[in-house]
Parts: sequence; structure tokens; C-alpha cells
Amino acid sequence: MKRIFQYMAMAAFAVMTLAACNDEFLDRMPHDEMTDANFWQTEAHVVSVANTFTSALQGKYWLNITEIMADSAPWAVTTAFRTIGAGNFTTETSQINSLWVTAYTGIGRVNYFLNNYHRAEKVDPKVLARYAAEAYFYRAYNYWVLTSYFGDVPYITDELNVDSPDVYRGRDPRATVIANVTKDLEDHYQDLPEYIVAGSAEFGRVSQCAALALLSRIYLYNEMYDEDVSAAERAMANSYHALYSTGNPDVDYVNLFNWTGRASRNALNKETLLAFVYNYDLGESARTSHNLSRECWVPGDYARFVPTNSMIEAYLTKDGQIWDPSTVNTYEDVFKDRDPRMTQSILPPDTPWEGGKSADLLSTDDKIYTYPLLTNDKTAAMTYSGYYMRKYVEPSTVKYVGHDDNDLIMIRYAEVLLNYAEAKERLGQLTQADLDKSINLLRNRVGMVHMELDKLPAGSDIRTEIQRERRVELFFEGHRYFDIIRWKQGHLLGEDLLGVNKRWLDQSRLAVNLAGLTWKTKNGQQYLLIEEGRTFKPEKHYLLPIPFKQMQLNPNLAPQNPGWN
Repeated sequence: MKRIFQYMAMAAFAVMTLAACNDEFLDRMPHDEMTDANFWQTEAHVVSVANTFTSALQGKYWLNITEIMADSAPWAVTTAFRTIGAGNFTTETSQINSLWVTAYTGIGRVNYFLNNYHRAEKVDPKVLARYAAEAYFYRAYNYWVLTSYFGDVPYITDELNVDSPDVYRGRDPRATVIANVTKDLEDHYQDLPEYIVAGSAEFGRVSQCAALALLSRIYLYNEMYDEDVSAAERAMANSYHALYSTGNPDVDYVNLFNWTGRASRNALNKETLLAFVYNYDLGESARTSHNLSRECWVPGDYARFVPTNSMIEAYLTKDGQIWDPSTVNTYEDVFKDRDPRMTQSILPPDTPWEGGKSADLLSTDDKIYTYPLLTNDKTAAMTYSGYYMRKYVEPSTVKYVGHDDNDLIMIRYAEVLLNYAEAKERLGQLTQADLDKSINLLRNRVGMVHMELDKLPAGSDIRTEIQRERRVELFFEGHRYFDIIRWKQGHLLGEDLLGVNKRWLDQSRLAVNLAGLTWKTKNGQQYLLIEEGRTFKPEKHYLLPIPFKQMQLNPNLAPQNPGWN
């Protein structure tokens, strides 16, 4: 296995190097002359292995996994990960095994680095320490993923071969794993640059602030609230990072996720702490891209990710009150006078779009969205929910397959602020001053009324509102499934997935017969049914099972997680 990782690193150098790497290395060390004996000689060698770590972030595929498993913006038609989120899976579901294998592959790359980088004796020790700190970051990240899904997992820090005792290691307690990876981060994060300048060649590498943000995330997920506050406060003390805002509240939030605000090219975006960076302009042999914009608005087929009714109802009114669906009578009214992040995340009527022919029989302009297409007639993007994504859509690339290269944000400063507020509330220490330097900064960006402890929405409480704020601000960024699990709100995953309210649609504007669609009655109202038959069993579904294949390969992983025997 050691040799496998060496070859991985060397091959990755040819195809995955970041712009900051030294290209002269290609001339000095042809691939066919690389050996284990001469590989660890230069800084370029060290960096080439460190560059393999970022695959753990998975880029756009991270949304494929996490959002499809949750209840806010699932994939429109049934997929394996939607089945997992619906509780209808077994220990033999191959995608569960892929979660396990992907994380341990990333850990293996890190362990290979940490067990060998000291051999680069001619490299500046400070440079070595920096890339070692990156390795510790990615090992912590992979173990955060594993423990979040599976709970107790084997904690492995050595390279493995057939003679290694850890090949058949049993599972270590989750608390032990978390204690180890957080100690690594705490011990080494200061060896990283304080920040990575947005728009620079180094953007995409790990900084101190990104490491502190990951620490705050891990602490929060493991109910270590004092530690979370400490990590978040250290990140918040950073003088460089701040929320992305150009003073235009109508578009600043949505622009954070499209070409306008991408931090890999926009020096004004100091909010993105770590992103999976794409670049279509590198040329045919080196370009990287994704297809998210087209998937959301694909002309002539069904839209892949679709916002659900529960997400629609999560947004408050513009004056900070809980939205009452019974107060609106038209599709357009759903979007009026709401938290401004709603119309910057979910496509509202009268917005430019590139999704194909208008589904509105009264419309004469196919470039302006007014009404949803509810049948896949191949004239435009059909939606199974009655709603379309706006967040992460770059309209200029919709007509092309795989031309997207806006950054996929993995960690941003807004999450740090939300982690801080939630931890302070859990400790019983939350003050108005805490809200003003965290959640209310997020609301300032879009011109939303402040959250005030003595003016919470009628019938709600501060914990509910902090959780709502997290759902709204971090919508479609891969957080929702994990938040539901750690908040012990699994029943939400067991509910039917619903779309638009039938009463809000005007049949005279639609070619499809609404009576021919499938509707579900809820609270006396009929909602478009996306999926039924979902289930969540608390005794088993708060953790995924250890994959059957892994249990077969290593019986010492037993006992299986509760409810899965």
C-alpha cells in the first residue's frame, strides 16, 4: 500500500498541481525517473503529495451526497443517496461503502505524507511544517466525515501494508478519534499562513483561519461547546476575513456563489476560507469544471436539485416573523416580503433565466422566469417541486455541458459566526451582543431585520431561530443532513418530500393538467408530492451501518452499529 500511495502522489503531481507549485520540477524530475529513493528531495516533491489531499473535499460531488440525503434540495428523482436519506437502505448499499473508502483513502494519503515528509532534509523546516499542518487538517476533516456518519471508527495514523496490525484494527471510540484530530489541529494550525489572499495563486490552500473554522465545526458536532467558542473567537479575531459584501444587498449573497464573487478570482471575497477550485480556462488537457448550473436549470430535461416546500416555509418574513402559507394565494406571493436570502437562493418570478421555453402560457419572453414547468415535455427545465435553484447557478454556463468553474465553497466565514452563536446558546451564555457580532452580521449583508432576544418570532424560541438561521444561510452547502442528525431531528428525514401548494398555481397559465399530478394533503392544503414512503428509525438511523463489505474484510469492526445486526 505504501508503494500505491507513492504512485498516487507522483501521478497526482502531473494532473492536480495548484498554480503555486514550481513548474520547473517537471524539467528536473521526469516521471519515468521517479523512485522512492529520490522522491523526497525538493519542496516541489512535498507539495505534489500535499496537493493530493484536496480530493477529500470532493467538490461538487459533496453536494451530490449531502444535499440529496437531506430535505431541503434533494435530487429530483430517486438516487442511492436519496434512498439513504429516506431510511430505505441496507448494510450492503454500495454508496455507504464508498463513503467509508473515500475517507480512508484520504487518510492514507495523509499518513503517507506524515510518515515520509521528514526525509526532505534540504527543504526549509518552516515549509515542511506548513504542509504537515495541511496534512493534519485533512486527516481531521476525513475523520470528521467518518465519525459524523459512522460514530466509532478505526483511528489509523500509520501507512498500511499486509503486515500492519492496523489492517485488522477494531473501532476506536468516537471521542478518542475526535480528541486526537482536534489536538493535531490545535498543535499545528499556527504553522499555516494566517490567511490565503483571495484571487491569489495560492487560493485553495489551507490557512490558520480555515483550520480554526474546521475546529469549531468539529467541536460543535461533538457538543464541545466551550472549545467551539474558543476556536470560533480565534477565527473571528482574524483581521483579514469578513463577510463578502459590496454594499449591494440585493445580489451580494447570490453573487458569493456565482462567477461574480468566486474567491479564486475575486480579491474582494474574503469570506471563503476554503473552496474546491475549478478552472475551465486552463485548456483542454488541464481544465477542471463541474456541471451544477446546468443541472439546476437544464434546458429540455428535469432540473436535478429542487427546493422543497419545507425549505420554502423555513424563510421568515422580511420583518422577522414566521411565514404563514395560508396568507398567500398566488405563486408570486410566496416570494414577496420574505427574508431576502430566499430570492437569492431560490429562483423567484421575473428573474432572468436560461432554462428554456417559458412554461407560462401568458409569457412572451423565454429569458424571464415567471412560472414552473411541471411536466418533462423537453421544452425547458422541468421541476418536480415547482421551484428552481438560484444559488450556485451561473446563468452564462447553463447552455453548455460541464462549463462551470465557479468555486464550490467548503468552509466560509459565515459558518464560523453561526457555530459561535449556536455554541453560546447551548452554553446558556448567549447575549444580544453575541447575536450582533454573528447572526446579525449575516442579516446586515442582505438587509434583513436583526434577530433580537426580546423580539423573537411569535411561538418560537432562540434555539429554534438559531437553527433556522443556519438552515437559511447555509442552504445548499452540504450542512443540512449533518445538522438534522446532530440536533436529533431525524423525524424530518422520515417525512414525505413535498413541493408547491396547488392553490398557488393558476391552471390557465399552465399547459399541464394539475389534476393529473400527484398531490399530498397537509394541514388541509394540497402540495405536490415528490416522494413518499420515507422512514426514520431513531434506534438505528442516527448512524449509518458499518458497510457489509468492510465487516467481511475486517471482523474486528464488530459490533455493528445499533439496530443494524
